[in-house]
Amino acid sequence: MASVKELTKKAEELLKQGAVLVTAADCDQAGVLERLQVYFADEHEAAMDIIDKDDFVQGFPDAGAWSLTGSGLKKIEMFEGEEDMYFRIDGTREESDDLGALPSVRFMETVEAICALKL
Repeated sequence: MASVKELTKKAEELLKQGAVLVTAADCDQAGVLERLQVYFADEHEAAMDIIDKDDFVQGFPDAGAWSLTGSGLKKIEMFEGEEDMYFRIDGTREESDDLGALPSVRFMETVEAICALKL
């Protein structure tokens, strides 16, 4: 498994190329993405935003997107299904989204709110 230093270096390289990194995702009961927490290059630093699936589809970068899973960075492939666009990291064409084991966006928002507490 890659170290934090190695993952950070790879993330930096990808961001400099214009890729997006997905670090959290909320899915509905059917496994369809609803919201994503993404990092992207903005000026000369990494910026974070929370977007919905439609924004991800419309703004899918030419440089690609990667999911930060417990086993490292995995390339996300977007493909068109019968009724929707789907995102997967496993190379299959199953018509549901799968970005790996990611925390929920709600969880990450809660962590950020806790970090901002003034006690």
